[in-house]
This record gives sequence, structure tokens and C-alpha cells, in this order.
Amino acid sequence: MKRWAGLVLLIALQAAAAEAADPGPWRLGNEPLAFTLDNGLPVVLQRDDAAPITVVQLLVRGGDRDDPPGLSGLAYLTSRLSLEIPDQAKLRQLMDFGSSFHLSLGGDTTLITVRSLSRHLGPTLGILSAILREPLFSDLRIDAVKEMMRHLQKAEEDDPGMLMRKAAASAFYDRPAYGAARFGDNQSLARIGKKEIRSFFRGHFLAGNMVAVVISDLPAAELRPLLGRQLGVLDGGNRSPAPALTPSRPAAAERSIERRSAQTHVSVSVPLPPATFDNLLLAWLMENWLGRGIGSRLWRLRSRGDLAYGLSAELHPNREGMIFCVHLQTGNPRAGEARAELSRLLLEIQEHGIGEAELEAAKAYARADFWRENESRERRAAFLAFLEGTGHSHRLAGDFPRRLAGIGLDEFNAFLREALEPERWISLQIGPGTSQSDK
Repeated sequence: MKRWAGLVLLIALQAAAAEAADPGPWRLGNEPLAFTLDNGLPVVLQRDDAAPITVVQLLVRGGDRDDPPGLSGLAYLTSRLSLEIPDQAKLRQLMDFGSSFHLSLGGDTTLITVRSLSRHLGPTLGILSAILREPLFSDLRIDAVKEMMRHLQKAEEDDPGMLMRKAAASAFYDRPAYGAARFGDNQSLARIGKKEIRSFFRGHFLAGNMVAVVISDLPAAELRPLLGRQLGVLDGGNRSPAPALTPSRPAAAERSIERRSAQTHVSVSVPLPPATFDNLLLAWLMENWLGRGIGSRLWRLRSRGDLAYGLSAELHPNREGMIFCVHLQTGNPRAGEARAELSRLLLEIQEHGIGEAELEAAKAYARADFWRENESRERRAAFLAFLEGTGHSHRLAGDFPRRLAGIGLDEFNAFLREALEPERWISLQIGPGTSQSDK
């Protein structure tokens, strides 16, 4: 398958609607069929005869960006509890079917992945819908998930890569969102009880606030009534209004976090424009060009005297403002040099941009990466669900080759100049011997 308020968000959604109005030809497998169940649940159905397996991505619009102020972790806690299998008999059934459920919570959406042998799809979805209709929010289960979340908090603090992503997410908004406090903190978890969990569940886990993407070898004539019986029983309605989120910028553009580690992690993060599909495509191309593979621009830092031995670029496609982060790992004695060289490289890119031949090579790599990323049913269904869940149309995925080929040199360089303006940078260093401005 990556991360503005009020008027800016409205403009972004209008632009997305305009983009979806004139899609090109579908080029990602068989062309999907779209319809809506009686309870208001939109369904995108794609036929794939490669194997007798069905994948369902059930996307709920709502992630940790929807956590109310002071209640960080509520979205994750509620979502995790909502997928708890109520008894051992149901668990044994799923194991006998060879079926599985998986939960992934992001900033704007929660994704429930169902994988099943096609012949067992009906009873598998029956178990899922029964859980979602009557989730068990018992004190014992709530306490167990909270304890797990405390362990996840510690894991974030101990892992430099996870800590870097968390610090980047916390830099650009007036309250925790988009991964800044996905698992809450001790104070917020203490405030969350059954009342808050039930309220969040009833305001988000509604058919009108979901979308189901189904990729299966089964014919539509068989799937449509099956989905109606199993998912059409979910409660209808639309989501509760989300609390306002205001973009902000920390006073310090450079931050350091002291940690005992065998290497130093250095990153630069920048906020990007709203996530229209065109901006998503440009940002995704920038991610591929800068930090994917041996030919990427960041690779020069690795080949230049082994200055960096781990480097990447990451796009976080948040609906209310994407975040782009480049980071590297280097030996502790060379941390200052690596930080300076990363800044110099980004300044060079921001000033001079990319040439025609390099742009065409970047497009070729990005195109190959797109096909590779969407080869499996799970990833392809998740991408279609992401587009639907963030205000775009799934049809834009099938139009990817034409959209990518249409990016012009001037357009991409203008995007690079704006995105990488030094005034927008937040620089972070994690490792031993740094100035201890953050812990």
C-alpha cells in the first residue's frame, strides 16, 4: 500500500472527486464491479481465478487521528477489542476452515483482512459479522489489551526506527495523531473505560462508514447474495464527526534523542500537500526515486565511503496532510558528518531537481514497484480499499500506468522544490552522545 483542516480538506476532497470523474482504462487485473448492500456498505468486487482463495479487506474510516483529546489509544484499543474472537469454539472453526483475520490500524483508517478458502467464505464471514455486531467489551479483555499496549509503547521507545516515525508524526499537529501516540500513554489509558470504547465503536463501526473490497475466484452471481447475507447484517449509519486537527510546527527544527545504541539514526521529515490522487502519485514517485533500491539518490550516501549502511524514504499518506521522511543509519563516530551530508543532498535536490533521463528511469522503477506491490490479493485489495477509504475512487488504481507516464519534468521538479523547502524540515538524530533535548 504512508500521512489539512477545514477549507483545505474540502478542496482536497473536491479535487479527488474531479479526478475520479474521468478515469482511464482499467489495467490491474480484471475490472472490478462496484455495488452497495442494503445496509449501505459499499462493495468493490474483483474476479481472480488464480486460486480458490478469497480475500476480503473490510476498511473502517477511522484511525488514531480520531482519538479524542486526552484519550490517545482509544481507536487502537476499540479496534483490537472489536476483533477479539469470543470463544474457543469459534477459533477452532476458523482453524478448521484455514481462515484468518488480521487487524491493521492507521491514522485515518482501520483495516480488517480476511483470508479464506473460497468454499469456506460464508461461515468465515459469518463469524466476523457476529463479532462485529456484538463485540465483547469485558473488563478482563480491556485490561489485557491495555497491558499489551503498554508493551507496544515500550517497544516504540526502544526501537530507533519506530521512535523516529513517532517523533515525525508528533511534529506537525496540535495534538497526538497519525502515529504520535497510537498506543496511548499511561494517563490516557487510565481514562479510557467501557463508556468511551462503546461510544467510539458505535460511532465508527457502521456499514455506511466502511467499504469492503473482495478479490475472489467465485463468480459475482454467487458472491453478491453471500455478502448480502453475511455483511448486510452489520449496523447501518455513518460515522460520528471527528475532532478538529490543526497543523502546527514545533519551535525547534532540529531535535536530538539520546539512546544507547550501536549506530545513530538520522532523519529529515517534511509535511506535504493534501492527499489528492495527483499529489499521492507525485509523492510516491519521490519516495521511489529518493530511497528505494541501489539506484536511488540516497544510495550515494552509502557508496560514498560507507557513510551510511541503512537508508530509506517513507511516505505517510495521511488524509489531512501527508508526511515524508528520509532517514539513514550510520556509525556513531560519523553521525555529525552523516547529518550534514543528508542535508546537503536534500538541498541539492531541492535546488536542482531531476533530469529527464533520471525521471524516466525513476518512473520505470516506480511502475515495476507498483506491479510488484499489487501482485498479491491482500496488497491489491488493501490498495483499492485505501483509495476508497480516503475519499478517492478504486478505479484510479487501474489508471496508474497512464497517470505515472503523464508526470512531466516541470511538474515533478516544481513538486520537489515545494516539498523539500528547508524551512519545512524537521531534523532528528537518535543515538549516543547527542545533545539531550528530548527523551
